[in-house]
Amino acid sequence: AVVSTQSTGGTTFTVKQETPLNDFDEFKKPEIWDTNEITPIGIDPNAHKEGAFKGKEHLFPEKLTPDGFIIKQIIKPNSNAIIPSRAWVRIHYSIYAEGHDEPIDSTRLRSRTHDFIVGDGVNIAAVDIAVSSMKKGEKSRFLAECLYCYGEMGVPPRIPKKARLLLDIEVVTYYDDNKLNEYDAMPPDDRRDIPLDGVLKLASICRQKGNESFKKNSRQAYNSYLKGYKILDSHSPANEEEEWKLQEEKIRISLNLAQACLEHGKTIDCRRYAGEAAQYLLNENLKNPTKLAKAHYTIYKSYMKEQKLDQAKRELEIAVKHAPHDPTIREAFVKLEKAQARENELEKDAMSQMGEKMGWRG
Repeated sequence: AVVSTQSTGGTTFTVKQETPLNDFDEFKKPEIWDTNEITPIGIDPNAHKEGAFKGKEHLFPEKLTPDGFIIKQIIKPNSNAIIPSRAWVRIHYSIYAEGHDEPIDSTRLRSRTHDFIVGDGVNIAAVDIAVSSMKKGEKSRFLAECLYCYGEMGVPPRIPKKARLLLDIEVVTYYDDNKLNEYDAMPPDDRRDIPLDGVLKLASICRQKGNESFKKNSRQAYNSYLKGYKILDSHSPANEEEEWKLQEEKIRISLNLAQACLEHGKTIDCRRYAGEAAQYLLNENLKNPTKLAKAHYTIYKSYMKEQKLDQAKRELEIAVKHAPHDPTIREAFVKLEKAQARENELEKDAMSQMGEKMGWRG
């Protein structure tokens, strides 16, 4: 028997297994795995070193653990950086038990991604180890022994005893929360010494984090955007070029922050951030008609929430000026004119009824 200790994401596992895995051919895989996307296993894994498979090294199985109990094969490679530990990750996966044609679990069948922080303990160890070896946009398959999955007992009847699993995983996106945690731990004086590139990277992480959580949790998105905005706002540019770069990122995050404010009825804050983005976009070096139209359209929606139709129309007219062919903006303009017509009719009826009560005559 082989006994070894493995670590991933700060968690240590002790595993015991009779023999390590050799390759995917040992696994009684379902038909879905018989694919032409990859080179058949069984070729000498050292053959590429002699040049026969140069540039296709990713097609050969790789042992992810020293004991060989998790092996990997890349189906769709990517040149991005490997996902760091403690990163927030969004993946799609399908998991198969040996001899089963249907997956025992699949995010694709649920039409919903799986989001988690690597090493947080929410997954079986095999998933954390697998994802820790991957890159954004990569798709790979993994073969894992039971002690990295559901153990010798399994979870009958769904997962058999001593079940080896095939994991088909695709990384949709991720962001590195570690940098934000380091920023939070810094004294205020040290934060001021962060170079512009570092500030832009931190703000970009906040914006990405907000974008990823917007549909599921708009409050969390609002907090992420606001944090990114404050990071940008606290930086003093050293020259005009730095100021443009800072404003460029501020435009992106301010427009998103304005939308999040709108979701929570913060109409005044919405106009503040969208208005600030609009001001930056008037700069010749940052001019972007589409984004300028978006800023004024967002302000229009904030006024509509307050039923301030005249102010809403003014903002919408500016939006139309910058994006005359945008169907959403044109449709909003038609709806606004109808709303104003209804309001005028109601005012006319109200005045008429008041006149009748006061005994006025035409």
